[in-house]
Amino acid sequence: MLTGGRPRSADAAPAPAATWSTAPDTRVLAPASISSRTRSIWLSQLVLGATVLAVVILLLFIQPAQLASWTFTGGILLLVVITAATLIAPWARLSSAAVLMVPFADLFAVGLLNLDGDLRFAFLWTFPIVWIALHYGARTLAVALGSVGLFLLIVASLTPGTDSTIRVVLIIIVLSFIGITLYVGSRRTRAFKRLLRQQARRLRATLDRATAQERRIAEMIDGIDLGIVRLAPGGELLALNAAYRRLYGLAEQENPAEARVIEHVGVDGPEVPVGDRPFARAARGEAFEPQTYWIVDPEGTWRAVTASASPLASRSEDEASTLLVVRDVTALLHAERARDQVVAMASHEIRNPLTVILGRAELALERELDPGTRDDFAVIEASAERMLTMLEQTLLDSRASFTAPRGTDEIDLRTVLEASLAGVKANARSRNITLLTELPPLLPVRADAFRVRQVFDNLLTNAVKYTPRQGTVSVRGAVEGRVIRIEISDSGIGIAGDEIDRVFEPYFRSAGAGRTAPGTGLGLGIARDIVEAHGGELTLTSELGAGTTARVTLPRAAE
Repeated sequence: MLTGGRPRSADAAPAPAATWSTAPDTRVLAPASISSRTRSIWLSQLVLGATVLAVVILLLFIQPAQLASWTFTGGILLLVVITAATLIAPWARLSSAAVLMVPFADLFAVGLLNLDGDLRFAFLWTFPIVWIALHYGARTLAVALGSVGLFLLIVASLTPGTDSTIRVVLIIIVLSFIGITLYVGSRRTRAFKRLLRQQARRLRATLDRATAQERRIAEMIDGIDLGIVRLAPGGELLALNAAYRRLYGLAEQENPAEARVIEHVGVDGPEVPVGDRPFARAARGEAFEPQTYWIVDPEGTWRAVTASASPLASRSEDEASTLLVVRDVTALLHAERARDQVVAMASHEIRNPLTVILGRAELALERELDPGTRDDFAVIEASAERMLTMLEQTLLDSRASFTAPRGTDEIDLRTVLEASLAGVKANARSRNITLLTELPPLLPVRADAFRVRQVFDNLLTNAVKYTPRQGTVSVRGAVEGRVIRIEISDSGIGIAGDEIDRVFEPYFRSAGAGRTAPGTGLGLGIARDIVEAHGGELTLTSELGAGTTARVTLPRAAE
């Protein structure tokens, strides 16, 4: 755009004539960009030039004699020269004062067109007046209007008469009205633009501060050891911190509702029903006090957590949400167990000598004693009984709640496999994956049912997750002498030969698995450790793009 009354520097730098982009064995010349300032000058002058051209064409048909006037022809030629100069001038390097020469030259050229005295082409003065009013100051506009008025007075003096005077006055009034109106409107527009720019800068600064504050808050929340989840009233996930992801073994984009870490009632206890799990309850908008659950973390360790949910205060229903807080209290329970063990041991050790004191006091009271001595032994007996009662109550209150795993039992592995298959059936159905089973009626093993279930949950979940749609996952079992062999095969993406030996390493994930689905890289290693702890073996065979087979071998239970 053109600048105002005060000179304004040209564009930051003149655009280069051309820029080069290279391609193999060729060079392509890119056109130079045209600044908005240059385009504005061209447009302002070309509108006037096109109007004059239309007038000349019209005069050729209706009044060709007008073209014989040397003043009219001179004005036309001058406008052509000005327009041509406007198109070739390097406006990007010229100042605002140089640009101002163009509309003043147009004023003079239009004056030549009207020098014959009838002022039929006085309307053409509107174009340079509009140009000056929009882009320059009040003083420049006054000079332009004064120049036109002076020219009109000269014309009026050459052609005296009432009609000529009236035309001159009307033209001056109309041009002044147009110029002043546009000047005032332009000033208001520029002031409004400045106000908008100031407000935009303030809004941008406010947004930057809010973004920085939100980032700091997110970093603080991620730095604490409490798992925090924020949920909308409809169950939509709004926020999730790093501690919750670590606790439940979630990958960056994994949905917490599909977490493989599941809450249990106790160590080796039954799973909490899906609808009663903390995340599901919070997603329904339910508020509840801290409750203790047990989970097996991604590394296979039992951990105790407390979960609670509460509504967050908001000013409108659109901002309402529920906050789920999960805290790892395993260390606290271990400390309480150690404390209870110390109390129990101390109480037991104190009770033995206290029993002896009480017995001796009772024996002494059965003998003949003087009243003073009898009173002393009676006090000793009463105090010993009171202390013994306190120790018994202490022992009762200090029973440890942190129970050890219950060990192994004789179980039917077929039942465990069927339960695991039921857990992945919905996911397989949603992806049109066929589940095939070939199991004998009985697969007797001696094992921890919970731990073995953890192994097959992991293997079946991986098989379904890394198998494309319309694929197949098959489970086969057999009794082979003194061992039970289970094979889980899929038609999935497979594993490369140089990666098959590393899949049991903690946090390692094959390249194909990383591109296909989220995960932590811990499950297979934990599964193998569990199988080996039962005296069995877990192996994998795979072919890239053709699928994977996992083989689990466990000792058969004695008949």
